[in-house]
Amino acid sequence: MSLPHSRLQQFSTAQAIQLLEAQGPLDDAQALRQAHEQSTDRSTRVLWRAWLLSERLGLPQAWQHWRSTAGWVMLGLALLMLLSSWGAAQTVLGQGRSINAVAAFVTLLGPHLLMLLFWLLGLVLLRKPQGGALLGTLAMQLTARLPLQRGPQALALFQGLTRTLQQQRIGTWFYGAISHGIWVLCFVLMLLALWFGFSFHAYRLSWETTILSDDFFRGFVHLTGWLPSQLGFPLPDAAAVHAAGLGEGGDQRAWAWWLMGCVLVYGLIPRLLLALLCLLAWRWAQSRLQVDAGDPYVRRLLARFEALDPPPQVLDPERAAPAQPSPYTHNPAAAPGASALIGFELPPDTPWPPAGMQPEDRFWHQNVSGSSAERSALLQQVHALHPARLLLAVWAGSSPDRGTARLLRDLQAASGASLALWLQGPQAVDVPAQQRWQQWLQASGLQASLWLQDDQALAWLRDDAAAPSGDAP
Repeated sequence: MSLPHSRLQQFSTAQAIQLLEAQGPLDDAQALRQAHEQSTDRSTRVLWRAWLLSERLGLPQAWQHWRSTAGWVMLGLALLMLLSSWGAAQTVLGQGRSINAVAAFVTLLGPHLLMLLFWLLGLVLLRKPQGGALLGTLAMQLTARLPLQRGPQALALFQGLTRTLQQQRIGTWFYGAISHGIWVLCFVLMLLALWFGFSFHAYRLSWETTILSDDFFRGFVHLTGWLPSQLGFPLPDAAAVHAAGLGEGGDQRAWAWWLMGCVLVYGLIPRLLLALLCLLAWRWAQSRLQVDAGDPYVRRLLARFEALDPPPQVLDPERAAPAQPSPYTHNPAAAPGASALIGFELPPDTPWPPAGMQPEDRFWHQNVSGSSAERSALLQQVHALHPARLLLAVWAGSSPDRGTARLLRDLQAASGASLALWLQGPQAVDVPAQQRWQQWLQASGLQASLWLQDDQALAWLRDDAAAPSGDAP
C-alpha cells in the first residue's frame, strides 16, 4: 500500500476528508494508528490518514471516475474547437474562391488575441485560481455538472480538488494548461484546413475598403508579415498589395503563405509556448505543495499523532539503569485539592471555560490541544494540584484512541483522582457517538464515568450529587 504518485490527488483527498469530517465524525482510530506507523514525517502522516480513510469510502475510485469524465469533456471541447476551426476556415475559404485577406486575418486570429489578452489580464489582476483561462474553467465546470453516476462522496472529492487549487494558489497553472492546450489543438486543426484548401483549390486573396487607403494595407501586411518572414514565409511586396487592392491576380502563393504564417506565428506558437510554461509551472507548484500546519484541523491531527509517539527512553547497553518510580505516582498521603476541569483537543471555537460554570465555582481548569509539551506541563500541574475529582471535556465527534487512553491513565497516576469524561459538541446528543465512547471506555478498562449532560457533569465535579443514570462506569 502506498500513497498515489500524484501530489494533487493526495492533497485533494485530504481536503475531501476534512470536508466530510465537518459534516460528521469518521471512525479513524485504525487509520490514525496505521498512518502513524507508515511515516515519521508529520505532514505525510496527515496525508496517509486521509488516504486510508478515503480507501474505506471509495474515494480513489471516484477520483478515477473524475479523471475519465474530464477526459471525455476535454475530447468534447476539442471536437467543438474542431467544428469552430472548420467553420472559420470555411468562412475564410468561401465558396466564391475570393478571400478578403485582412478579414481572414481578423476572423482567424481576432478571438484568440482577445482571449489571450483576457488571460494575461486575469493572470496579473484577478485573484481567482482560474484567472482568465475560460476554456479551462469551462472544462472543470462541465466535469462537475455532467449528470453521470458517481459515488456518494464524489462531490466532496471535487470540492477538495477546487479547494486545493485555491488554497495552494496553483489553479492558475492548472486551468491555464487546459485552456492553452485546447487552443493549440484549435490552431493545429485550423492550419491543416488552410493548408488543405490552399493546396488543392485555387483562391484569390484581395482586400477591399471604402474609407482606408493603400498605405494602410501595405503597412498592415508588412507589419504582420515581418515576423513570419523571419521564419522563411514569403511576404507580399508593395506591388502585390496594390494588385490585390485592384482585384488583379498577382502572387497568390505569397498571400496564402502570409496568412498561414500569421496563424502559425501569432496563434499556434504563443499558445504552445504558454501551454508548456503552464505545464512546467504546474509541475513545480505540485512539488511544493505543503500541508497547512496552521490550520486548526491539522493542528488537532498532529496533536493526536504526537500522543501516539512512544515516550523517549535512554538505554545504556553496558550498564542498565536502575528502575525508577514514575514521576507521576500518586502519593496517598497528599491532601486532595480542588476539582479540576480539563478540555482536551476541543475545536478552537469551543467556548472555554464552559458556559455552565457558575461564578462561585472554584474549579481549576485548563484547555490543551494534546501536544507533547502541553501534555507534559499538564501532568506536572495536576501532580502538584492533587485534585479529588478530574473531569476531562472531550469532543464527542472525534474518535477515542490510544492517545486519549494514555492521557487518562497518566492523569490518574499523577493525581489519584476520580475521573470522568464530559462529551462536548452537537454530536454529544447522538446515540452512536455516546455508544462509541461508552464501548471504548469498557474496552480500554479505564475506571472513568461518562457524562452526557452538562448539568450532571458539573454537579459531579462539585460533588453535589451521586451519579444518576447518565453515568456509565
